[in-house]
Amino acid sequence: MRRAALALCALALIGNSDPESAEQETSSEFVGRYDGSSFETAMGIVVREDGTWRWGVSVGALDMRAAGTWRQEGEAIHLTSDPKPIAPEFKFSGIETVEGEPLVRVVTGAEEEPFHHASAIVNCAEGWTLFLHVPSAGLTFGSIENAGPPPEGVSEERQEEISCDRPESIVLSQDNYNVRSETFKLAELGWEPGQTLRFAFHPNDLGVADFTGVTGYLEDGKLKLVGAEWPLEFRKLPPTPTEQCNGAC
Repeated sequence: MRRAALALCALALIGNSDPESAEQETSSEFVGRYDGSSFETAMGIVVREDGTWRWGVSVGALDMRAAGTWRQEGEAIHLTSDPKPIAPEFKFSGIETVEGEPLVRVVTGAEEEPFHHASAIVNCAEGWTLFLHVPSAGLTFGSIENAGPPPEGVSEERQEEISCDRPESIVLSQDNYNVRSETFKLAELGWEPGQTLRFAFHPNDLGVADFTGVTGYLEDGKLKLVGAEWPLEFRKLPPTPTEQCNGAC
C-alpha cells in the first residue's frame, strides 16, 4: 500500500505538460516529464517548453517542492528558482520569566503558539554537549532526569556526571527540513539563571527548495542534476498521448 501511494504521489508531482506547450514543437531534448522515484521515495520533475520547470519530492515526513525557469547552454540546462524562496529561521524574541523556569521556549512566529518540532544543541560549561528535543512547555534543566538522553557514547557509569547548570550556547534546529539556527551565546543575549529564552520559528517558505545554480545534463536517457542539496537523477518518461499527436488528436 505504501509503495502504491508513493507511485501515485510521484505522478502528481510530475504532472502533465501544459496543454498550450504540448501544442508547440519541442525544440529541446530536455523538455519532458521525469521520474526520480525509488523505494519509499516519490520524486519527479517536469521541464516545460515555455522555459519553466516544476519539481517535488515526498519521503517519510518530508515534502519538498520547487519551481522556476531554465535556460539551455550547449548540452546542459541551468535552473533558477522563481520566486526565490525565503528560508525558514529561528529568531531570538526575548527573555521572560515562565513557571518552571525552562531554559528555552520556542513559539511559532508571531502567533506565540508552542512550536512542537524544535531540537536544541546545548553547550555547557561543564564540558557536555547535549542534543535534546524541546518540549512544547520548554526545555528545563532542573535535574539530570529531565535533561533528556545523555550524549552518545557516554557510559552508564559516567551518566550521573552529566550536568548543565551553566549552559553557554544553544543552536536550534528543525531536523525534518534541515533548518538550523546560528549559535546563540547566552551571555550575549543577557540571559541569567532562572530566566527563559524565547525563540520564534518563522516558517517562511518551509518546504520550498532553492534550485538556483543547479545544472542538469542528459546521460543514457536520464536527467542528472548537480549543485542541489543532494545528487538527483531522473528517468525520462514517454510522452503522453496528447504530446505524441502534438495537440492534433
